[in-house]
Amino acid sequence: MSTGAASTLAWTGAVTAVIAGASLLGTGMLAQARAATAADLAALAAADALAVGDASPCTVAAEAAGRNGAGLAGCDIHGQEVLVRVQVDAAPLPVAGATARAGPATEESG
Repeated sequence: MSTGAASTLAWTGAVTAVIAGASLLGTGMLAQARAATAADLAALAAADALAVGDASPCTVAAEAAGRNGAGLAGCDIHGQEVLVRVQVDAAPLPVAGATARAGPATEESG
């Protein structure tokens, strides 16, 4: 193999590695953003369901999370507040998760 061919092969390998790393980084960032969005929407849906007297706000949260490409990992109700945890598959990376809380506004929050 000539020196020019070896150099070209080395540069091609380096560029491929950089592109693969950037792709993984992008995958992780998109999965985290999807998880955060799904958590926010699931918490809002559950809090709304709780406010109107729905007997199963966590079921509503699971449906909202599912519609946004996430799975409900946890749902806790504390009075009129709902705390949800969701997970999004970020293959080949580990799952991305997010947590969100929703409920009525307090006097301190304005």
